[in-house]
Amino acid sequence: MPAISVVSDANIVLKWFHSEGENEVESARALLDAHKERTVALSVLDLTKYEVGNALMRGRSGASADQTAIVIEALFEICPSICPSPEEMKAATRLAERHKLTLYDAAYAAVAQGRSAELVTLDHALLDAKLGMRPGELVATLAGLKER
Repeated sequence: MPAISVVSDANIVLKWFHSEGENEVESARALLDAHKERTVALSVLDLTKYEVGNALMRGRSGASADQTAIVIEALFEICPSICPSPEEMKAATRLAERHKLTLYDAAYAAVAQGRSAELVTLDHALLDAKLGMRPGELVATLAGLKER
């Protein structure tokens, strides 16, 4: 079975490193395991490291600069970071306008669409716009494919 291309947004990536007070940690980490097994090809956007770092340092975890740097370094090793193309950013502006999204959230969706990848997210606006799927949904899909 060829690997399924998946773009993961920052709220999913955060669960790979921090679980306290987080939802769907198990399924987010199952995607990471699937990436290691090469059934999923995970990617993140270049902005993900900034979002994750900010969430760690300014969020509930209150991570130190050193702790945050370790996480960001690990993220570089785990999966490739994508810089959206000019065409993908143009598509992102349209998605942001159409669905009343932030441009950075729309960028995740535009990159996933432009690269025929699945977007995994827990962002309500992206899910409501049907631009992404919950990690648990993708994990269930992968399990179904394995059973075939």
